[in-house]
Amino acid sequence: MTTTTSQQTVDQTEFKPSELGFGAGALSGTYDKIESHWPVEACREALRGGINVFDTSPYYGASEFVLGDALETVRDEFPRSSYYIQTKVGRYGLTTKDFDYSAERVTNSVKESMRRLHTDYLDLVLCHDVEFVNFEDVVGPGGALEALFKLKEQGKIKYVGCSAYPLSVMLKIAEHQQAKGQPLDVILSYCHYTLQNTKLAEYTPKFRAAGVKYVANASPLGMALFRDAGPPEWHPAHAELRQAAKECAEYTREQGLNISELASMFSFTGRDTFQLNTTYIGLENKEDVQKALKAWKRVKAREQNLEKTTDLETKVLDKIRELLAPYKDYSWQSPTAKELA
Repeated sequence: MTTTTSQQTVDQTEFKPSELGFGAGALSGTYDKIESHWPVEACREALRGGINVFDTSPYYGASEFVLGDALETVRDEFPRSSYYIQTKVGRYGLTTKDFDYSAERVTNSVKESMRRLHTDYLDLVLCHDVEFVNFEDVVGPGGALEALFKLKEQGKIKYVGCSAYPLSVMLKIAEHQQAKGQPLDVILSYCHYTLQNTKLAEYTPKFRAAGVKYVANASPLGMALFRDAGPPEWHPAHAELRQAAKECAEYTREQGLNISELASMFSFTGRDTFQLNTTYIGLENKEDVQKALKAWKRVKAREQNLEKTTDLETKVLDKIRELLAPYKDYSWQSPTAKELA
């Protein structure tokens, strides 16, 4: 991932994402109030820093509108051909009642997303949170994947995939699609390669064996589990894990380090550890982008033996592992009780 210019075009025949991806769900204002000038500044900074892939969804509030308008604003410097856009279909609200995986809705959803994002094609489109619907709604006749692969044939989208929290659900779909001769292109996992949970490293070879070309990780901070402010009240993890995460943040701060930076840097090691393609991190403003790029560059420097892990950092990470040990690789329920209609 190198600093880019407006002259640079991303590969149009093979998906070659930057190792750090822009999680545009953060632009929805779900986590914090977004100032009006932030999105354009964040997108410009990201593109100048070599980030070439943006992730969004109709479910993320105004995210598609905000991202689309921001990318349109920087189009003179960074035309559409200089980055990839990934969005999703199927989920349009909080509960299972707000899902529609029918071919008609999926097809219309893609058209709506293209309009919001000011583009006549989408690079990647994923079935959003596949664990919320029946297996047949995803893979069966008249279902979501059938519609997406048809749109791929028409050239409206380039890559088809799935996103979910439970890895086993996505693996079942990936293996089914491989068996029918229509393998998924992409898998997007979240919260499964973090300081607390590394199950994605175990599952990635299984996804590759099922014909999946690209595996991505999102939410390296565990959906705000690992931040100075501690996890938000709505976080689906049980109280004990939320408390442990809070203690991790407090201890790290006392030692003069930042829990979010440590968590991000850990997740960025996924490329070297198990050939993870991309890690998406939620970015709200220019400063967020700069911090994320700095953390990623430090990881790269260490992989090249240009920088060494400090004794203090080793000590802090050891303490974090100790605090999180009772909950190592624990996955919370998805859908949660609140999300079950």
